[in-house]
Amino acid sequence: LPSHTCGNPGRLQNGIQQGTTFSIGDKVRYSCNPGFFLEGHALLTCHGNSENGASWDFPLPFCRADDACGGTLRGQSGIISSPHFPLEYGNNADCTWTILAEPGDTIALVFMDFQLEDGYDVLEVAGTEGSSHWFTGMNLPAPVISSKNWLRLHFTSDGNHRQKGFSAQYQG
Repeated sequence: LPSHTCGNPGRLQNGIQQGTTFSIGDKVRYSCNPGFFLEGHALLTCHGNSENGASWDFPLPFCRADDACGGTLRGQSGIISSPHFPLEYGNNADCTWTILAEPGDTIALVFMDFQLEDGYDVLEVAGTEGSSHWFTGMNLPAPVISSKNWLRLHFTSDGNHRQKGFSAQYQG
């Protein structure tokens, strides 16, 4: 039988679903409760396909807790810190944060605390003039200014020796 509905894509744990009709052409928008970040696409659209069926154009997003590792950050200012900061971060961490500012704006990143296992646990900062900055060890890095309207931070730790980690404030 031909189907002109996609069915309810599902509710989000710690999130909100807007849209109650699930037929071809309908849209459902998702957002997260305070303290959670949306990972994935906020807007899903029901599309018809050639087999007389219908399906959503993207998978269901999810809401990730604020204290998790990585994510996309928007807004004028905020703080990024390694997992569990000021306690020790875990082994084998692999976290990526993206800070987005308005087009034409730049982002300043100022480190308030920095303690990584020298040479093994690394914070890479991309989005500046030239190549990425690589930070490791116990010295507080100088402030970083983006050359575009975004900065990407990629934190990795190896399988042993944990430290306090880092905390940095960003301002758009």
